[in-house]
Amino acid sequence: MKTNCETVNNSLGAWLDGELGHADAEEIRRHVEGCPSCSGERRRLERVQVVLSGVLETEASRVAFEPFWDGVRRRISEERPRQARLWEWARPAFYPQRIAWAVPVAIVFLLAIFSLVQYAPGWRWGVNRGNVAAVDSIDGHGFNVAVLRESKTKTTVIWLFESQEEDDEASGEPTAKDPAF
Repeated sequence: MKTNCETVNNSLGAWLDGELGHADAEEIRRHVEGCPSCSGERRRLERVQVVLSGVLETEASRVAFEPFWDGVRRRISEERPRQARLWEWARPAFYPQRIAWAVPVAIVFLLAIFSLVQYAPGWRWGVNRGNVAAVDSIDGHGFNVAVLRESKTKTTVIWLFESQEEDDEASGEPTAKDPAF
């Protein structure tokens, strides 16, 4: 640090308060000891500091701090209403930066839900749709075939059966209109 009177005068307050590093403080001390102008400025600042600290101590003794500290303790120990605590907890979520992030997060969440529905057809919005089965009839080269597909357990059953209608027509017996249960 190159010391000249202007630099020392700018740093003199920090030097008196002990805010400078060791090397800078030593350089300013040497300059102040050798320069009558800076030495006079130092004595003036020291007198101002003594006067101000005396006034502050005198005035501080007149101020009643007990009511102030009692109020601070009361506010610290005071239970706030639930609504105020909830608002204080949720307020950061409504900062503009957080709201800006909420839009893409909501879009990704919706895309994930729609993808889940597409790739997991048994899952429909978390509702249990029950055990649904589908029966298809297929022409099996002269055989009667029925296929049962159950989606929940992913079970497929294939039946090969003979039609009763064809047997009844061949025997000449009339078919009953009532169910055969």
